[in-house]
Amino acid sequence: MKRHMKHALRALLLAGAVAAAPLPVSAIEFLSGQAVALTGDSIAVGAMGHPSTTVRLWGIEAPDMGDDRDYGLYARAALDDLLRQGGQVKCVLDSLDRSSAVCHAGTVDLGEAMLKTGWAVADRRVTLADVPGGDSERARRAEAYHEAESQARQARKGRWAKMP
Repeated sequence: MKRHMKHALRALLLAGAVAAAPLPVSAIEFLSGQAVALTGDSIAVGAMGHPSTTVRLWGIEAPDMGDDRDYGLYARAALDDLLRQGGQVKCVLDSLDRSSAVCHAGTVDLGEAMLKTGWAVADRRVTLADVPGGDSERARRAEAYHEAESQARQARKGRWAKMP
C-alpha cells in the first residue's frame, strides 16, 4: 500500500499539481474526493463511506449565508455548479492554516473560478506567504486571483451586477 501511495504522489507532483518550486513533500498535505458546497467559499470533501473534511477555499471571501440580499445563497449555488461540472476535487492544504486549501475540480482552480463568477472577492488578509507551492506559484496565484476579481467587476458579474 505504501508503494502505491508513493507512486500516486510522484505522479501527482509530475502532473503539475504542485508548482515548479514545491515545498518539501513532508510539508504538503493532499485531500481528494467528492465535494459539496457548504458556502460560497467552503466545501466538504470526502470519499464514499468516509467522513468528510471541511476546507475553506484559499484566497477568496464569499458573502455570508443569510445576508439580506441572498448573495450567500447565490455564491453557494455558483460553487455547487463548479463542483458538478468538475468531478472529483483535489486540494493542497495550506502549510500554515490546515483549514484552507487550494482546490481543483478537474483542471479548474475553484478559488479563481469563484472570483470569475463575481460571487467572491480576493481575500486581502491572506498574504502571499500563505500559498502552498513555492514563491513563483505564490506570485502567480495571487496575481491570477486579483485579475479574475477585476474582470468580474468590470463585466458586472455576480455581486457586481447592480453596483455602480
